Amino acid sequence: MAPAHRQSGLTAIELLVTLAVLAILVGIAAPSMSTFMARWRVSNAANALTGSLRIARTEAIARGRPAVVCPVASATSTSCLPAANTGAFAGGWIVFVNNDRDADFSYDAAEDELLLRQQAPPGIASIRLSSAARFAMLPSGLLNATATAVDIDATGFSSASATPWARKALCITKPGRVRAVADATACVDGEK
Repeated sequence: MAPAHRQSGLTAIELLVTLAVLAILVGIAAPSMSTFMARWRVSNAANALTGSLRIARTEAIARGRPAVVCPVASATSTSCLPAANTGAFAGGWIVFVNNDRDADFSYDAAEDELLLRQQAPPGIASIRLSSAARFAMLPSGLLNATATAVDIDATGFSSASATPWARKALCITKPGRVRAVADATACVDGEK
């Protein structure tokens, strides 16, 4: 009598059980992943804006001329968006040295020096400022305007109260100090 040949591999039942367990694990992990991605994108946008503000402050002090961070309409544009458009930073921004020292802190390619162009941060619905539409750092290292609060919201989340993890805020003081908080309402009036 010939010995029985043993087969290796999965049976259909073993394969179905494995797929069912995998589907359950993916179902549990997917919401966590969207939360993680929203937090990551908001943190990246906050870090990019903070870095741009630090570059502007450093360059303003080093060059003895104002340096400006202003929102632009597209990845190739160098025209600062108007002052009324306080939510425009979600579309990207530029940092430049204001060599011509114009009062409205607008970019002039012939006179000013472009230092940095930041593309629109992915997955960001809005970056709203509480006041002003651009940041101008003076040669003294101070912010030209009063203290400002900035809310950064991830795309796809309608309510900051229902999804607080999809928002981050920055409190920017007149001396240029940047502090990250959960919501711009946490920026107290003298400490913004």
